[in-house]
Amino acid sequence: MNAGEIALVGAVAGIVASIVGAGGAVAAARLTGRHQARSQHAHWRRQVRRDAYAAFLDSVAQSNELRRSHRERTLLGQDAPTGTADSLRELIRRTEKSLFIVELEGPAAVAVEAANVMRSIADWQASVIVSELRAARSAPPRDDLPSSDAIHSQVNRSVAAFKAAARAALDTPDAVADTRS
Repeated sequence: MNAGEIALVGAVAGIVASIVGAGGAVAAARLTGRHQARSQHAHWRRQVRRDAYAAFLDSVAQSNELRRSHRERTLLGQDAPTGTADSLRELIRRTEKSLFIVELEGPAAVAVEAANVMRSIADWQASVIVSELRAARSAPPRDDLPSSDAIHSQVNRSVAAFKAAARAALDTPDAVADTRS
């Protein structure tokens, strides 16, 4: 081989090495881009879920304020303020709207716990309405209905279970990818 051929082989080898190197760099960049896109999407989903859970808890907190006030008045033997049932209905509507968003964002385990919270609050609302109706008719309290304390505890337990499920969903990276379950 003469010097020209050696230079030509060296140049071809350099070109091939450059092409292989560039191809590897392109492939690595593509994989990195895909990973980054998935990571950003997962972060976005986690934030959307967190916002949905926070909005639900905010509406629950508003009903808790009314529930605590009502419970204190009941323990002191005072009547509920006029319009308590109407205030409850409005809070139930708001809580239900935020429940729908939690159900949409998932996962299913969190949506089930949110529905349990909603059911507990609705049970309490029903007990308040029954109490107001019975008081308006001067009817004695019924022994076959759950006590205010029992319903109060039921709401607190369901809220704690929802928080635990929501926290687990937000802390589990794989749960973010599972948007429907």
